[in-house]
Amino acid sequence: KEREALKEEASRYRDLLQGAFADTYGNLNLKTLLLLRWAAARCPSVPFLLKADDDVFVNIPALVSFLASHPNPRLLYLGRVHWRVSPNRDPRSPHHVPLS
Repeated sequence: KEREALKEEASRYRDLLQGAFADTYGNLNLKTLLLLRWAAARCPSVPFLLKADDDVFVNIPALVSFLASHPNPRLLYLGRVHWRVSPNRDPRSPHHVPLS
């Protein structure tokens, strides 16, 4: 039933992008790369791309102001950088990074 609803959504609005991998936290990098590849192929002339999760606050006025004042936003990547933080080795954590 869910699959049929997704097919209807895709057919009606053409707004779904699906990859051949499970939608898990561990595959977030694959999801991000899928989005970037799709955007580069289908929207090469957009001035910027915003990717945010549902648990992220985006200060739109501050973002618009920053982008308007930046001379070349195509060469800009913004994100949260964790400085001097050790990898989380707790396998029960959703942020677990295995030694391998």
